[in-house]
Parts: sequence; structure tokens; C-alpha cells
Amino acid sequence: MKILQILTDTNIGGAGRYLMALLANYDRSSFQMEVILPIGSRLTPELTALDVPVLEVPYIGDRSFSVKAVGVLYRLMGKRKPDIVNTHASLSGRLAAKLRGMTVIHTRHHCVGGKDRVGFINNFLSDKIIAVSPEVEAGLIKSGTKPSHIITIYNGVPPVKTISQEKKDSIRARYGIKADSFVISQIARLDPVKGHDHTLDAAKLLIKEPSIVILLAGDGPMQQHLKRRIKEENIKNVVMAGFIPAVEEIFGITDLQVNASYTEATCLALLEGMSQGIPAIATKVGGNPFVISHGQNGLLVPPKNGDALGSAALKLKNDPKLYSQLSLGADREYNNRFRADIMARSIESLYRGELE
Repeated sequence: MKILQILTDTNIGGAGRYLMALLANYDRSSFQMEVILPIGSRLTPELTALDVPVLEVPYIGDRSFSVKAVGVLYRLMGKRKPDIVNTHASLSGRLAAKLRGMTVIHTRHHCVGGKDRVGFINNFLSDKIIAVSPEVEAGLIKSGTKPSHIITIYNGVPPVKTISQEKKDSIRARYGIKADSFVISQIARLDPVKGHDHTLDAAKLLIKEPSIVILLAGDGPMQQHLKRRIKEENIKNVVMAGFIPAVEEIFGITDLQVNASYTEATCLALLEGMSQGIPAIATKVGGNPFVISHGQNGLLVPPKNGDALGSAALKLKNDPKLYSQLSLGADREYNNRFRADIMARSIESLYRGELE
């Protein structure tokens, strides 16, 4: 069965990492996967390394729709003749596939606003829509998408690589973090919706605990604002690491993970941390409560509340028994629900069902 994946991202975001996990775990004896990406996408070498054919095309880079892209994709689909086209945010791809009379599966990676036109487009241009969390499914239904069109398949991730103690020591030294520090990491794009300002508010409350260090990993439009706040407010217990492509370097020195988002579908960093048995503090929004069960594999706190974040972090740092309990729960939840191979098998089942 031939599947054509279309992704419009030029950088590697959540959708790109999702696709990498799928393509590293799919059944090659039953499926042939090809991927369409924008010209110069950072994802191209990653997928090429997985021995997956990649076709780079113009007019689709970071754009859901372009008339020129529809034409390019329409002609390309005529040549490649896929059995199913699986799109990721590409309206151009869905339209081109439907004009070709092909089966279209659309994967929705983000929560949807309540706009009727979104539902109309989904119903008309998609045979099935994969929602990556129940929160995404609820948003799709609210938008007018037919429930019969939607199937919820949780994101899955490969386990994060384990690194040596020597490597951990080297990474801590790189960021000026002492060997006995309790490291709280937030791995997210530096975007307002990710709630980094409230993480800094929590950090100010935790300054009195000299062994606690907050590590912010990621880049984005909030970078200069956060740096300015750290300097002006003298928040000495925060380290900004920038974008780290090798996530095992961050998780290897992380004791506790934070997700402070205002909105979230399924946070891949939470799943990756769970694969290493790292508990999390997450805001009770979007898909977070479907990943983090309060008191089982982490703690949930209200959004936009630095006091709650700081108090939860201090509680886990000072209660080894609770920390150990949540760590075991994180490992258990990952292995039962969020492995990449579990996600791949569910998606393959959907593909087969659409062509039966």
C-alpha cells in the first residue's frame, strides 16, 4: 500500500517529529511511504536518514494553501499514484488529492477554534481525520466536523536515548549547572502561548532554594523578552539553552519537566520525558490532562499561575517518596499508551480500513 505524506513545515516542529516517529516505526513489508516537503525543509535530511523517499516541491513552505501548490501537487500525485494521501496542515494537498479522486486522511496536530468553515472543509476534503488527542477531537466536532470523520490516535514517540554519566557531567558543565542541582526543564518553542513568563515567575519563588535550576530549551519570538526579564529581575536560577536538536542531552540532566502552556494538543516533550521516567508539572489545559494524570505520573496546575508551578515543583523536590511514585507512573504510562510503535500500528490499521 502506497502512502503519500504531505507536510508544509520548513522547520522541525511537533508535526515533523510526529512524522519522524511514524516513519521510523511503520511496517515496511506492508506499506510504502513517500513524503512531500517544502524546498529546503530541515526535515529532509532526517527522513532521508530513515531511508524514506522525500520529494521537495515549491509553493508549500509554511503555507496551508496556494493555488500554484495545488497544481504542482496535482501533477505529482498523478505520477506517484498513491493509495492514500495523508496531509498535515496542507489544504493544497487535500484539494489536489480530492481533485484526483484519491483517499485523503488529514492529521490534525493542534486544537481547533469553533469556525463552521473549518468543519465544512474537513467534511468535504477529508475521508478521515486523525485527532492527536481527545481535546483536538472535541475542537473538531465544535467546528462542525462530522464525528464519523474523526478518529483519535494519541501521539507516540520513540524512547529518548540514555546517555552516560560522563556525558551528563559534560552537559551540566556546559550550562554551568552543579552536579547536585535539581534541574527543572521546560522544552518548548519560546512562544507566548507556552507560558514561559509564568515559569519565570515560579523561578523567582524558587530562588531561595539554591539547588534548583530552571532550564529553558528552545528558541522563538519570546527569546529577547525572556532574556531581558531574567537580566532586569535578576532571576539567577534560570539557564536559557536555546534550541537543542539532541533532546537526550536535556532529558539526561532533567529531574522534573514543566509544561506551562495556555493551550496544548499533545505535547511530545511530555511523552519523551515520560520515556525516561521523568515526572511533569503541566497546566490543566487542552490535551495535558489526557497525558498527565494528577498524582500518578505528574501534577496538574492551573494555567497562568507561577505560584502554583513553583509550589508543585518544590513539593516534588522535597518529597522523594512522591517523586519516585510519579517517576514509576511516568514510565508505566509511556509504555502502555505513548510508544511510537503503538501509534504506528493504530495508523496502519486506519489506512487498511479506508481501502477495504
